[in-house]
Amino acid sequence: MSKTLKQRNRPQLITFAIVNVALLGIIELGPQRALTLADEITKGNWATLGKVIATPAVAALVLGMIGWAVPREWKETLIFWRIGDRCLPSSRAFSRIAGSDPRIDASRLSQQIGEFPIEPAKQTALWYSIYRRHMLEPAVEDAHRAYLLYREMIGVIGTALVAVLLMGLSLQIPWRLTAFSSFLLLFEYLVVMLASRHSGEHLVANVLAIASASTDAL
Repeated sequence: MSKTLKQRNRPQLITFAIVNVALLGIIELGPQRALTLADEITKGNWATLGKVIATPAVAALVLGMIGWAVPREWKETLIFWRIGDRCLPSSRAFSRIAGSDPRIDASRLSQQIGEFPIEPAKQTALWYSIYRRHMLEPAVEDAHRAYLLYREMIGVIGTALVAVLLMGLSLQIPWRLTAFSSFLLLFEYLVVMLASRHSGEHLVANVLAIASASTDAL
């Protein structure tokens, strides 16, 4: 049985979570404590090494579980800064994307499916029906996989940011360290958010481009 796109993304998502947890842990501990741990490890302190390896792995697992528990709509709101029917790029598939991508023959596409809908919800519904016909096309699958990966990363980042702020308050971690960790997460959020937006719009455009070039009736 072939793996789903989410299953194929899992190793990258786990790595992303572990790297974030490890980096944030070093920052929150402070440079001096991090150097002390590194010195103990180089001297063969296996108990310390075990903790250093196990802690990020367990924390990443917890973050991953929380990230999956976060509703999809919340993640999409964090990505597109929209709510409701206007959240996804498919809600603008025919009103904006179809006319802005040179690969899409909008006139031919309209001949195949009729007049383009205007309402966001109807645009999403129509686009999804077209997507189902071309979902196995490599260009569509690649864009979809990228979008799903970046969307889950957004969930991990959001969860990590909340965790950092709560730890800073409850464990009385110096505010400079908490602020620095928060800044890094916000910067990471902006980068991943842009990647999510672009991959989502590419997914919508790729489906319409392939559909407009197809000889099969929709």
